[in-house]
Amino acid sequence: MSALANLLRNHPFLGILFSVSVLAFLIGTDAFARDAVTFSVSPEPEVVYEYRTQRCDWRSIPDSPARAYRRTDGSLVLMAAHFRNRVFEGSGFDDLRPNCAVLSQGGESANPAAFDDRFWIQSFIPLGNGRILGLASHEYSGIKHEGVCEKGADRPACWYLAIVGLEADERDFSFRLLPREQRLIAGSNRRFDPSINAAGFLTVTNTVFDGDHAYFIAWTEDAAEPGRRGNCLFRAPRNDLVNGWQMLSNGRFEPSPNPYPTDGQAPKQARCDRLGGHGDMTGKARSLVWLEGKRQWIVVWSTRVNGKGGVYFSTSPDLRRWSTSAMLAPLEPFWGTEDKGTFYDYPSVIDHDSKSPIFQTAGDGFYLYMTRLNWETKRATMDRDLVRFRVRVD
Repeated sequence: MSALANLLRNHPFLGILFSVSVLAFLIGTDAFARDAVTFSVSPEPEVVYEYRTQRCDWRSIPDSPARAYRRTDGSLVLMAAHFRNRVFEGSGFDDLRPNCAVLSQGGESANPAAFDDRFWIQSFIPLGNGRILGLASHEYSGIKHEGVCEKGADRPACWYLAIVGLEADERDFSFRLLPREQRLIAGSNRRFDPSINAAGFLTVTNTVFDGDHAYFIAWTEDAAEPGRRGNCLFRAPRNDLVNGWQMLSNGRFEPSPNPYPTDGQAPKQARCDRLGGHGDMTGKARSLVWLEGKRQWIVVWSTRVNGKGGVYFSTSPDLRRWSTSAMLAPLEPFWGTEDKGTFYDYPSVIDHDSKSPIFQTAGDGFYLYMTRLNWETKRATMDRDLVRFRVRVD
């Protein structure tokens, strides 16, 4: 690796504001032009949580995109979930402190049809009267259960994935899985078996409201068209946020895959429309926000494009048609390389001044929250911090 590449990796911005412009874009056969979207990113991050000095135990790591929620009393909760789900709490973003109580944790059930193994809470949806619906990335890993799958370099990963629903009270954020008949939001197109490598839906953006519906984007390993893998759009009517979720399929919203129906019917198979055109939006969508000044949605993710790692973004007027992706910040993800160094993942856009209790809007500026992996001397350690970069919408 060149000296310049090393310098850029260890000092991503070199003290210079990084900017990106999008002037026009073409998606499939639909062309549309918008105002230029230009961002300036601060040269150095602010540390929100430092693993070495603030950890509750060795597994107290930010392992998902940061999500913020403003309680009705004005206090703030922030979560960057691990499967031992904890929160940060405070009166505002500048005094967040870790709450060391494990508020939510899966039952690590060996039954894949239970959807109660491990989950990472990644989306908050207000239901009224202080109730919150949580959406979580659920992972059933066959190699963790004795006799289900065998470990080995030549063995399938046995990674069985789903989006599940939970409910909590905003006072304590102690999420509990919904009853089994309501729990599954999106599953795989096949039932589990030990030959599976990766199947189902993995990771979910924050949820946003637009008109009469709520929306989120989720990544699938086996249900997108074209290509099987990709990001898909979900929505539910405001009056049925628990049971009303459907995914965009052939231009219409249809029920998502359900490999284990509780009503005794045959497994439900379905395909969703892959967002981002042909070969674009190649990373797992992590955060979705409405840019008020530009009247566009922005989604962000981490990936590598032609060898260039960083946080990429795309914009949309309607959540269906998306611009060609562009780099927002050259923050290298840890995967796709065996190098040691400082890496970043799980990007999340949060405007501290948003009036939304779930921070679904951004004005003239916002923060890009990231998990920073401190692997300068050794890879795959638990040393991870939560940091944020100030971003200006020009």
